[in-house]
Formats: sequence, C-alpha cells, structure tokens
Amino acid sequence: MNRVFLFNPENDIALAAGRQNFTPPKAAVQMALSGATLPWWLGDSDDYLLLSDGDMRREWFAEVVERFGGGPRPVVSLNGLEVAELSPWGRSAYTARLFRKAGAPEPLVRRDMERADFYRSLSHRRTAMRVLHGLGFDSVTEAACLDDVRRFASRFPDFYVKAPWSSSGRGVFRGRDISEAQVAGIIRRQGSVMLERGYDGVQDFAALYYARGGDVAFHGYSMFFTGGAAYGGNLLLTDEEIARRIGEMAGAARLAEVRCEVGRLLAETAAAPGYEGPLGVDMLVYRSGDGFDIAPCIEVNLRYTMGFVAHGAVERGVRGRMTVTSGGDIPAGAFALSAPAGGFRFIAEVR
Repeated sequence: MNRVFLFNPENDIALAAGRQNFTPPKAAVQMALSGATLPWWLGDSDDYLLLSDGDMRREWFAEVVERFGGGPRPVVSLNGLEVAELSPWGRSAYTARLFRKAGAPEPLVRRDMERADFYRSLSHRRTAMRVLHGLGFDSVTEAACLDDVRRFASRFPDFYVKAPWSSSGRGVFRGRDISEAQVAGIIRRQGSVMLERGYDGVQDFAALYYARGGDVAFHGYSMFFTGGAAYGGNLLLTDEEIARRIGEMAGAARLAEVRCEVGRLLAETAAAPGYEGPLGVDMLVYRSGDGFDIAPCIEVNLRYTMGFVAHGAVERGVRGRMTVTSGGDIPAGAFALSAPAGGFRFIAEVR
C-alpha cells in the first residue's frame, strides 16, 4: 500500500499547543525514541516506517522478521520513494512539518497542513461528548467556567475533570483530587474542561475502527489495564476472546449493540466531515445495580493507540501481556515489541 508510518506520541501535546513549531518535552522525546518501531506491527512489507535517526535498529528488525514475517521497511528519508499515504500515530500541522522535513511528497504534506485545524478540532474531547449525547447519555458536559463545574458536581458528586487535549490518562483528574485553581488553569490554557460522571469500573477495553471514504469500519477489540489514570498495558487476546470476556459480564447482545451504535455515530461525527484513519474508542464495563453494563465512550482517540499495536501483534500470533516499563533489561521469556532505545521498554510477556 506504500504507507509511511511514524510513531509521534508527542502529537497530543502538539494539538494542545495548537502550533506546528512545537518543541516536545524531554519525556515525550524519550517515549517517541523508545517506541519508534512500534508501527511495524501496524503495516505490511510494502509499507515504510520512518525513523528520525540513523540507527536502523537492524538486530531488532532481523529478529521480528525472522519470527513474524515481513513488515514495514525502516527508512530515515522519504526522498525518491513512492508514497501513497502518510500514516502517523496522530495528525497535526506539527506532524506534517516532520513529514515535509523527511522528504514526503508535497501534495500529501500540503493536504495535512490544510486540514490541521480540522484534525485539532475533531481531536478535542468534545467529540466523545457528541458520541455520548447521540447515545442518550446526559452525564457528560463541557464547562467554560467554575460555576459550570460546581453545578455539575452537585448532580454527580463522583465525577472526572478532563483537559480537552491530553493523552494516556494525563490531563484526567478525579473531581475530588483537583483544586478549583487547577481547573481554572486548564480552562485558561485550553478554553474549557470536560466533565463526566464516574463509574464503578471493573474492566477497561476499547473498540477499534478505521474511517475511510465517509464511513467507519470496525477493526477489532483491545483489552487494556491502567496504573491509576495512566495507561499500563494490554492483554494480548484475540477479538473472540475479548468479546467472550466482555459478553460474560455485560452480555454479548449489549456489546454488539454498543459496537454498532458507536461506529454509526463515529461515521456521523468524524468520517462524514472528512476524517480518514484510525479511531480507538475506550470503553468500560462497570457495576450497575445487581449486574454490569458498558460505558460506551470514555475516550475517542482519533489516532493509533497501543490497542492497535496489541491487535497487530495478536494477528501475528503473539499471546500474553504487553507492558511499558521504565528502561532496564528485557525479562526472560519476553521480547521487545519496539527496538530497545531511550528510557522506556515496550515488552510482550509471552504465554
């Protein structure tokens, strides 16, 4: 397909900043370096994987190709290559500038530049609110002042405050754990905060979709776990295994209904206006009365997620658990899902 993949997790911070000339913080640079080869699990042998440095990580590529077959070819420049599509982790004017610097075809770069404001607007957490409202939920709202926050808190004492643009659980706060001064700071920087009722959650998972040609197609499921509010890792399970586990708790019919209705609303709110690419929708099984139900839209990620990486690894036969650690050696019985570099390790603990 001649796609070019790029791991740019700092893009969410760039979206919050709202400008293409953006300098990522050191931690984001380390994450981008550490996960640079993660998109290998997303593509095919006729795709490319753009790396930002000259270290081609040959030993890691040789190992995964031997074990799992062909994947995107690593490159440090796109000059002279036949490129059909730019497939970054997330899109923005900042990302388009990275592709331009790497020699991507100018028509593709210009298209992303011209649509940068559209990508930023759609990546606002307001999109998740619109999906929830379309499903009949009134327990989420946008607040532009502290009085709005206080009114919501009086209705839902257990609630969350979310910055409009953030990622991996950052910018998400339990209402009781954040001060009014902090909330006011987010409103001042990003224009508003999103407010959502809390749930007695028992299992995080996500539905993965792709938008193309004005429509949305279901891609699969992912099941993940968190460390506090931040991402912790994924269980490497097949779609059938995940659906069975969720179905045993909340009902197979309820899961199918949520998957279809969320896909329909994503087509209306994202694909119809012109978005094309991956969509990861975080969901939650929670206790409801004497049973369980599904919170159908905790987050809408208009980008690739670790769930897509996990899904790609499972499709290649990997089973077990995927985690992110702070550096160190790869444990015995595990292997690196991304070439070891930087301050983090993306590890598959294989069963």
